[in-house]
Amino acid sequence: MFLITFTTHSFAKSNEYYQQTLIHVLTECNSACQKQVFEQEVHKAFFVLMDAILNQVRFEISQKEKELYD
Repeated sequence: MFLITFTTHSFAKSNEYYQQTLIHVLTECNSACQKQVFEQEVHKAFFVLMDAILNQVRFEISQKEKELYD
């Protein structure tokens, strides 16, 4: 579910990264390690997404300001 969710948006990491992460989680991690990796990936993806949203809002505001002053 995680891979489908976060590899389909435009800010996703490379497929190779997710393949290596998945292999690591399945072969070398216990449940605590799996939980930690999942939480870190979700945390990073959330902040990347929020940053992209804020950048889009900044852009749209700047376009509105240009319209007002033109």
